[in-house]
Amino acid sequence: MLALTRATRSKQRGVAAIEAMVTLPLLFLLFFGVGELGRLMYQYNQLNSVVRDACRYVAAKAISANNGASDLVVQPELQNTAKALALYGKSSGTTPLLTGLQADDISITVSGGDLITVTATYNWTSIFSGNLAGNYGETVDYNFPLTATISMRAIP
Repeated sequence: MLALTRATRSKQRGVAAIEAMVTLPLLFLLFFGVGELGRLMYQYNQLNSVVRDACRYVAAKAISANNGASDLVVQPELQNTAKALALYGKSSGTTPLLTGLQADDISITVSGGDLITVTATYNWTSIFSGNLAGNYGETVDYNFPLTATISMRAIP
């Protein structure tokens, strides 16, 4: 009986290393995929937050047109301040809240008389962009745009 267990043990040498070699790449791929998805969701949430803050600021500060109509006018200074608020989290700054977001990516429109709409498009960049194994030497672009749109009624 003792000889049987020694023979079984000698056949099992190295099995744990082979199992680790098979499972660890799949496990790392799963971990990195979940991390990348979490980063994507965080940046999308941040984009929605800055667009909402800019829209709320414009809705509170927009003024009525002088022609007696109920249409609103968003002055260029107000647009610049709202874009800076969306970019930096304050009226002026140098470090953007989302790396790569620029003032040209943010648009502010007035529609329906008193409806302010702020839209921002952010080009999300994956950590794994570029040449990866399995692409056969080709560069694959894993980036895609994230778009956030918020509409609010202006405060008269």
